[in-house]
Amino acid sequence: MSRVLKREWSTAEGWRDTKAGMWAWLIQRAAAVALLLVIALHLANPFRRGVQAALLALVLVHALLGVRTILLDFGLAHRWHRALFGLALILAIVVFAAVWVWRWY
Repeated sequence: MSRVLKREWSTAEGWRDTKAGMWAWLIQRAAAVALLLVIALHLANPFRRGVQAALLALVLVHALLGVRTILLDFGLAHRWHRALFGLALILAIVVFAAVWVWRWY
């Protein structure tokens, strides 16, 4: 007999038990979809700073969460899920800030 997981997404309780791996997956997919839009905007006008910032931020988040997934696929222990998720987001922020500050000096 198969059991189907049912979750109430309309309440706070439904989101509370969502694990870091699911958030990483959701954020990476959202970044991929947003990248499609931002790339189109960038091709239309490549010199807008806001579009450049969005492109850099989305590429960093998408790429670093992808590296996290690759490390986990190669057999890194599951106890590293949350740490790698946090590290990927923090590293994306640090690299974004460093590149953005360096670029405008």
